[in-house]
Amino acid sequence: MKRLLWAGWLILICFATSVFAKVYSRTDLELLNSNIKLVLNKNFHARVYVYNNGSWQLLTKAQPFTYFLEVKGHKLDHFKLENSSNGQFISSVYGESKYLEVSYSTDDSKLKLNYRFFIPRKFPNTIICNASIDNLSGDNVNLICYDALNFNLDAKNFHADSSYNFWSFQGGSYIERYDWIFPITKNYFRENYQGMNAPDYGGGIPVVDLWTQQQGIAFASLAKKAMLISLPVKVEEDGIVSFSLKDSNQIVIDAHQKFNEIPYAIILHHGDYFNGLRTYSDLMKCEGFSFPKAPSDAYQPEWCAWGYERHFNKEEILKTLPEVKKLGFEWATLDDGWQNTDGDWEPNPNKFPGGEKDFISFINKVHSYGLKVRLWWVPFVAQDSSYSVKHYPDRINEYGMKTQSNIALEHPDWFILDKNGNRIQVSWWNSYLLCPALPQVRDYYIAFLKKAILKWKIDGFKMDGQNLNEVPRCYNTLHHHESPLASTQGIPGFFKGIYDEAMKLKPNFVLQACPCGTNFSIYNLPYVNQTVASDPLSSWQVRLKGKTFRALYGNNETYSGDHVELTNHIWDDSLQRFIVRGMPDFASALAIGGVPSSKFTIGGFSQPDSSLVLDSAKQIYYARWMKIYNNERMSEGKYLNLYDIAYDKPETHLIKKRDNYYYTFFSNNPFDGIVELRGLGKGKYKVIDLFTGKLLDLVSSQGSAGDKNRINKLDERKHVSNLNLRNPQIKIHFGHYLLIKAEKLKR
Repeated sequence: MKRLLWAGWLILICFATSVFAKVYSRTDLELLNSNIKLVLNKNFHARVYVYNNGSWQLLTKAQPFTYFLEVKGHKLDHFKLENSSNGQFISSVYGESKYLEVSYSTDDSKLKLNYRFFIPRKFPNTIICNASIDNLSGDNVNLICYDALNFNLDAKNFHADSSYNFWSFQGGSYIERYDWIFPITKNYFRENYQGMNAPDYGGGIPVVDLWTQQQGIAFASLAKKAMLISLPVKVEEDGIVSFSLKDSNQIVIDAHQKFNEIPYAIILHHGDYFNGLRTYSDLMKCEGFSFPKAPSDAYQPEWCAWGYERHFNKEEILKTLPEVKKLGFEWATLDDGWQNTDGDWEPNPNKFPGGEKDFISFINKVHSYGLKVRLWWVPFVAQDSSYSVKHYPDRINEYGMKTQSNIALEHPDWFILDKNGNRIQVSWWNSYLLCPALPQVRDYYIAFLKKAILKWKIDGFKMDGQNLNEVPRCYNTLHHHESPLASTQGIPGFFKGIYDEAMKLKPNFVLQACPCGTNFSIYNLPYVNQTVASDPLSSWQVRLKGKTFRALYGNNETYSGDHVELTNHIWDDSLQRFIVRGMPDFASALAIGGVPSSKFTIGGFSQPDSSLVLDSAKQIYYARWMKIYNNERMSEGKYLNLYDIAYDKPETHLIKKRDNYYYTFFSNNPFDGIVELRGLGKGKYKVIDLFTGKLLDLVSSQGSAGDKNRINKLDERKHVSNLNLRNPQIKIHFGHYLLIKAEKLKR
């Protein structure tokens, strides 16, 4: 009897515990599918889970999803749930989406927070959030900032061995020209401010991605225009990594009015950051973005006259062109120094004493070699010695400070002014920023474009300068801006005008943007049909930048590896100069489907850097790599993201072109071992070292990992460890890199 009684009590206790557990869980709100889950509690604390190996795995610790800081210093981070609703699916710009709507209020009931979360069918690993804030009070609310997407991430939850052991992509632009991807280290912090991080450096890609070998998570702004927000990443004292999306622009919400927050996304992925960025790109396309398809001429390799630097002369260039053509280059770029002044963009009379007629004759001579001509210039700047003398007398002997453009004298009202009425100077050229939002400035540069195409017969532009990403707020009252942000948010419109007019006049015109080593502004990319490694500091930067653009553009873009000589000219801090190590690295550009570029020079001239002279050994070396590029045209293939750039060793990149597969391996130290050839279609292949022409192996593939649908799925959704274990393996040995071709054998 006692046993029955105890059994009854035990059943009752278990039943009660179960009931209370269910009641408690009902205070939490959930949005989920079979891949991802968002959980919100009654105080607006948020958690994100991923479904993995049959159970839900916590990725982020519970804490307030958002908070606000008032001008008086009062932090608003305590919220109470007002109401919620969800349904199965609704229509959205992202397609049919599962949704959750919630409303919270602050403790004092002054603010009401309205959030709608989506999980689109097309993006099953993504949660999208749209939010607004209602001021319910009779007074204006002044906010210093608001933080959203407040998350603490422990890499141990991602199966790493320490709390901060993530690799990361971070899209801020800085004068230091940081690597875009890197491992997080102890005590790490970066603001990732998307505004100006220096007078002429700013903007970028508003995305942060954190990933381990097992799992990745990306946070992204989905704003349609550039917003001056931050995406700070910090390793806290306990090793946990904190992240948020922060808007520090002072916000005033009028009484009984609404403020709309920036839309943003949480993206889960396996594999490296490429997959998170690819999803981000697809989401932006849903918002109306489109990335242009590269014209056929953009796939042609380029020689640039910058090896002779600013003080080149016509003879140096014209005598170099036979070697340029012989090696297989199809473009000749006329770089900095052709112009009379930055801003006027007329031929330099010291180099072209016959003026415009002389300049056109020179362009015709370049064309006579069968080469296309690209012209360098810097957007929305002008040199002005009259201003420099007055404001920088102690710097007047620096480059550009004594140069006077006519446009600055004729239109001094076109310049951006800061709050104190001062102009903004662009370093290196010592020119001053014109306002890209001003219609007169846009019209002026469109007129320059027309002249370059129709009169000078130019085939493409190299638009250079760290300033082209972002400019400071403009307080010039003569511009009549609705907001000082008009200058910053007007840059894409400036480039759209250039792009649209160029495509109308010459559809195959190549527009290359080169923001001098910094990250690119995502908002300018719809108007650029060739990206570039942009002054890379290493071969590693050539590869990671190219992979980034492949993620954003897909396979419609061409990517220039920039001057290949930059890969073996290494800066030495102790000597305070570049030193040359080995031969230039063509492989890094080719590996990610890039187009080779060079600034080699020939002997017989006095020149600033004799290490660029093409001697007999280099001539043979360059000719071999150029033959590989022109024969294989890997840039026309599809980049398959089947290798994690951080965790797969050796570092491996894969291009598929028709039935051929190109694998490029990289290692900081000599490599001797086995590698797996992922992604191969069904069949037999001969594996060739493309540089030596040597046959390395014959392999067979069952094809399950190479099936077209499976490749597309794995490329964007699955971790590389999920690939078919029957992938062929070969033994290889190389020093720093090896490019091989798996060529399918005909039956």
